[in-house]
Amino acid sequence: MCHYTEAMPTVSVPPAYRGPTQGEGEIPVAGGTVRECLAAVEARYPGFLAQVFDAAGELHRFVKLFVNEEPLDARDLDRTIADGDSVQILAAIGGGH
Repeated sequence: MCHYTEAMPTVSVPPAYRGPTQGEGEIPVAGGTVRECLAAVEARYPGFLAQVFDAAGELHRFVKLFVNEEPLDARDLDRTIADGDSVQILAAIGGGH
């Protein structure tokens, strides 16, 4: 197993979504696209993707994705990711009436 993770892409998981990741917030992954990076987190922490995607495989309404702080559209899930890139998940928690 490779322990050098600094150059790998990372997925930043917000606190509200860290149940499946056992509290991990910055997860180094092997993946060439945004979708592959998210799938790599799911492979390591089953149940993670259910918080990001709905049953139809679409992004949940309150989930926003970013790559290196640049907002992504749901159509950008196959965007190429390079070593050192960061995929950030923002959980806009809904509330109120």
